[in-house]
Amino acid sequence: MTDTARLGLPLLAAGQAQKHVTHNEALALIDALVQMRLEGLDRNDPPGTPAEGAAYAVGSAPTGAWAGRAGTVALRSGGAWRFLAPAEGWTAWDGGTGRVVIRAGGEWKSADALIRALSDLDTLSLGTGPDPNNRLSVKARSALFSAPGNEGADASLRVVFNRGAAGGSATHLFQSNWSGRAETGLAGDDRWRLKVSADGATWREAITADPAKGSVRIDALTSGRDGPGFGGRIEIGYGDARPALVCLDAGAVGSTGNAAVFRRGTAVVGSITTTPAGTVYGSVSDARLKRDVTPIADALERLAVLKPCRFAFSTDAERRFDGFLAHEAARAVPEAVTGTPDAVDGDGMPVPMTLDLARLVPLLTACVQELAARVEALERKRDRWAECARVPEGPPESA
Repeated sequence: MTDTARLGLPLLAAGQAQKHVTHNEALALIDALVQMRLEGLDRNDPPGTPAEGAAYAVGSAPTGAWAGRAGTVALRSGGAWRFLAPAEGWTAWDGGTGRVVIRAGGEWKSADALIRALSDLDTLSLGTGPDPNNRLSVKARSALFSAPGNEGADASLRVVFNRGAAGGSATHLFQSNWSGRAETGLAGDDRWRLKVSADGATWREAITADPAKGSVRIDALTSGRDGPGFGGRIEIGYGDARPALVCLDAGAVGSTGNAAVFRRGTAVVGSITTTPAGTVYGSVSDARLKRDVTPIADALERLAVLKPCRFAFSTDAERRFDGFLAHEAARAVPEAVTGTPDAVDGDGMPVPMTLDLARLVPLLTACVQELAARVEALERKRDRWAECARVPEGPPESA
C-alpha cells in the first residue's frame, strides 16, 4: 500500500530517499481536504489564474486541463492540477453559495437541502431528547406556525390531528409541572370535549359539543351531571347550592346596559336591560309594529275559563304551588301557551307545554278595568237611590 485508504495520502516507504517530498505532498492534501473549501460546484472550465491550494468540484463535461476528470475535485497544488476522487460523505464549504455541501449519491448537495429532504424518521427533537412515547419533542420558549402566503387562499393554515379509530383520541393536553390540568379534542367518541382537572387524576367535562345536533353542553363544572342532555343548542346545568351560574355585569354604578338582546332575523324582539333602578325584562311592544288594535271586550268571560289551582310537581312532591294548567290556559289565552297537548318525543318522553304568565297580564288588566267600570256604575246608582230616599226637613214641632 502506497496511499492511505480514505484520503489517498501518500505513505513513506522504508528506506525511501527524499522523504520530505512525500511528506509535504501528504500535508498539502490534508490542507486541502480537512476543512475543505470549494471555490465552485459543477465547474467545467479551469480558471485562468488559479490560486495555490484552490479546489473546484469538476462538472460533468470538463474541458482543457480538466478534460476526462468529470466528478473529481481539482486541487491546485505545486503549480499543477491534482485530481481527487470524492467519497460519499465528504463535507465542504461552497464559497460560491456560502453553504455547506455534502457528497451524496454521486453529487454535491447542500446540507440544508438534505435536512429538508428528511423523511420517515423514527424520532425528531429540538432542544431536548425524544422518547418512545414522544417521538417528536420540542423544548422552546415559543413556537410559530405560519401560512406561506400573505393574502387570498395562500394565507390559510390548518393543523390536523387524526386518530386511527373512533375509539381512540385526538386531543391537546395542557400540563402544569408535568401534571395534566386541561384536555380538549376527541376522546372515545365523536363529541368534542373540554376536560379539566385540579390534580391530574380526577377529570371533569366542562364543555361538550354534539356533532349530530351542533349543540353545546356546559355542564359538569356546575351541575355534576354524568351525561349531556343536548335538548337545546346551548345547555347549562346548575345546582341551587352552587354560586351564580351566569353573572352579567353592566359596569359602573349608575349605568344602563343591555345584558341580553333577542332577535328574529334582524328584528329585535326582546331584551334584558339593567338600570340603576333594577332589571327590566322587555318584550317588543312598540305601537308602530302593531295593527288591528281593538279593546278586549270579553275579558271576564275568558277569565272564567282560567282555573287557578294549587298543585305539586311530580319531581317535588313535598311542596305546593299556586298556578294554572297550560292545557286549560290555552283555551282562554292561547298566545300565552307553547307546545302541543300530550306531545311526546321520539323516545316516548313527554314534551311539556309551557305557559308565559306575563301574557295573562293584559287579560287581567281588562278584567280589572271592566270590574272598575261596573263598580263605578253601581256607586252612581247607589248615590241616586240615597238621594231619592232622603226625607226633607220640616218646621219644628210646637210646644
